[in-house]
Amino acid sequence: MTHPSGSPFRVAVIGSGPAGVYASEALLEWSDSHDESGRGVVVDLIDRLPVPYGLLRHGVAPDHPRIKGIARTLEGIAQDPRIRFLGNVEFGTDLTLADVRRLYHAVVFATGALTDRTMGIPGEDLAGSFGAAEFVTWYDGHPDVDPDFPLTARRAAVVGVGNVALDVARMLVRTPEQLEATDIPEHVREGFAGNTAQIVSVVGRRGPVYAKFTPLELREMAKIEGVTVVVDPDDLDYDDDNTDTPAQSAGSRAARELRESDRRVGQVCAQLEKWAGAQRDAGLATADEAEAAALAAGDKVVRFRFNRAPVEIVGGGEAGAGGRSDSETDGGAGEAGADARVTALRLEITEPTADGGVRGTGRTEDLPVDAVFRAVGYRSSSLEGVPFADRTATIPHDEGRVLDSPGGDPIPGLFTAGWVKRGPTGVIGTNRSCAVETVGHLTEDLAAGTLPDPADGDPQAVRELLLERGVEVVDGPAWLAIDEHEKGLGEAAGRERTKLPNRAAMIDVAGGLSRCQQ
Repeated sequence: MTHPSGSPFRVAVIGSGPAGVYASEALLEWSDSHDESGRGVVVDLIDRLPVPYGLLRHGVAPDHPRIKGIARTLEGIAQDPRIRFLGNVEFGTDLTLADVRRLYHAVVFATGALTDRTMGIPGEDLAGSFGAAEFVTWYDGHPDVDPDFPLTARRAAVVGVGNVALDVARMLVRTPEQLEATDIPEHVREGFAGNTAQIVSVVGRRGPVYAKFTPLELREMAKIEGVTVVVDPDDLDYDDDNTDTPAQSAGSRAARELRESDRRVGQVCAQLEKWAGAQRDAGLATADEAEAAALAAGDKVVRFRFNRAPVEIVGGGEAGAGGRSDSETDGGAGEAGADARVTALRLEITEPTADGGVRGTGRTEDLPVDAVFRAVGYRSSSLEGVPFADRTATIPHDEGRVLDSPGGDPIPGLFTAGWVKRGPTGVIGTNRSCAVETVGHLTEDLAAGTLPDPADGDPQAVRELLLERGVEVVDGPAWLAIDEHEKGLGEAAGRERTKLPNRAAMIDVAGGLSRCQQ
């Protein structure tokens, strides 16, 4: 059935995280202010999960109420009656590319990225070796994640120098009492009760001036009761007179200039220097002395280790409660065999090069650890029928217009926004400008009439199709039922919210098939 030419433009946004919601907002702003046709826009915000907001719900540490406050902004946008949430719908199976092209004028893919990148070193498959997303999605109560996570490592290493690495390190040294007011599900709360972490090392292969931390995130580490932050003073030495070669001297000089010229870098280094200065004032000459003193005083330790590149995760013994492995090791990690678990992280000392990079020195050290968390970036996953560049793990595009291949031709009606468009870069707010750019081109096409009316423009056609396929759709009213139930659970425990533990519980609260009225 074809809809009348005067009915609203229909757009499907696949993914209800920040980029998807901001894209919906931009579409409605165009409709209100610039749509000369007078037809207006309606949006179906489609997500594979029964609940919206993506990264805000399942990728931000639960001790970040300030950042999670952005969710209230997204809620305000999504409450517009021209936006219809359709959750628990898997693109590619429940709803295909052919389906959405038949039902909508345009489609925006904003599916984010929550698959861990690997480091490409031996031992990554050992028990006790994890990707950051495994831990993050567990403590954030992702409904499809195993409810059990082994928090039995006394010593852990977090590889990476971005905000995700800080989140992981900070959560590893949190106590159950410190998380009592957060919205984590009960099974996560119980899991933290068994957390044995005492020493967490944050490892970066370059110097501190190249760390991607934001100053605010770094400073939050100092606010955790019962935790001492340790920094090696040698990592903060930018004096090129203390180097051995011209290349090292040039590298130190470049680091010093960056520290002085970049405000964010200067603030990050100032915080690290503040911690190092506190150690010096306490009469602790080395990072090892500072670590030992903190442990002796009963504190946990977060220690920053810069200028060290992981080259191998070393294993030994048998896999036990301290870790899990999804596949057997080939025995390459120290000839430990299939039942091995993490015992150390082998690091190569690096030195700066004249071009601002680093190179290995050939000198290695083994850092004794019981678990390794790699926080070296996320990857987006490909979508059935949609072009995908595996090297960058993004949808090939030109300012948001989906291309048939990298550098190829635009595919009419297909657009992309967020991390699946540009990669996992920027902060949450970056998704707004990213979405605005994409929607700018989409609305250009709508205004120019180059996007034909869909073959079936009945707003209920997608619901009827999903019903035929047996999909238990969670729409806006059903999501509100979940939302109210979680708030009720939280109120009973003296907190704002307690998340439901899994998809089945969410569907049960939502009442199975939802009741879309649009």
